[in-house]
Amino acid sequence: MELVILGGLILGLTSNLHCIGMCGPIALAVPVNRKNNLTILRDALTYNIGRITTYSLLGLLVGSIGITVETFGVMQWISMIAGVVLIIYAWRKYLSNLLPSIKLDFGVTMFVSRSIGKLMRSKSNFKLPILGFLNGLLPCGMVFVAMGNAMLAGSMTGGLLAMLAFGIGTMPGMIFVTFMANRLNPALRGKLSKAVPYVLTVLGALVIARGLNLGIPFISPKVEMAKEIKLDKKTSDSEVTMSCCHSKKDCD
Repeated sequence: MELVILGGLILGLTSNLHCIGMCGPIALAVPVNRKNNLTILRDALTYNIGRITTYSLLGLLVGSIGITVETFGVMQWISMIAGVVLIIYAWRKYLSNLLPSIKLDFGVTMFVSRSIGKLMRSKSNFKLPILGFLNGLLPCGMVFVAMGNAMLAGSMTGGLLAMLAFGIGTMPGMIFVTFMANRLNPALRGKLSKAVPYVLTVLGALVIARGLNLGIPFISPKVEMAKEIKLDKKTSDSEVTMSCCHSKKDCD
């Protein structure tokens, strides 16, 4: 689980490059009080807390899916597939001619965008955290990748912590953009965006290594599963139980 949480944090920190490069207009749209630096920081934190709350709830959801998947003992395969998908996503711009464009928002974007528009015009004291919560629901490639990583935790708690780590990792960039949105040089944003694929490729390789079960501490820890089949004569049903082996002798 620790590796999954660390992966979430690294994904969040990597997203800073993406946010600084791509999210200047979004940062400008957030209605923060720009009276002074303190009010900007206060409002930026309030907005981002709402956004991270959404990520944490999504982590609970995918974590529960991970529990079911882990029961069937296929988490290693999912880890390798997630790593490959992460690398493909990292280089999606260069693979756009080979891969079809698939939209997975199911109308979420339109619903959330309309809700945000109405909220922008309101005078609610809870405008900023709700805006952050809604923005967290907007389809984003980096969020999808982080959710795939969180599912590998195999528990609701682990999924929540992985997405919480992802959200915390994104905060420095989002706050920076809020302060500097009007001053960011487009050339600098472009250079930061170009670095994202390389960082994501390294992370994808680590996720694949985790699934390969190579026995490398912290990177690809060895996990062996022993299956014991018990036959219930009354029902003629077979029950499969799995337990982690601490040594080769335990599995004999």
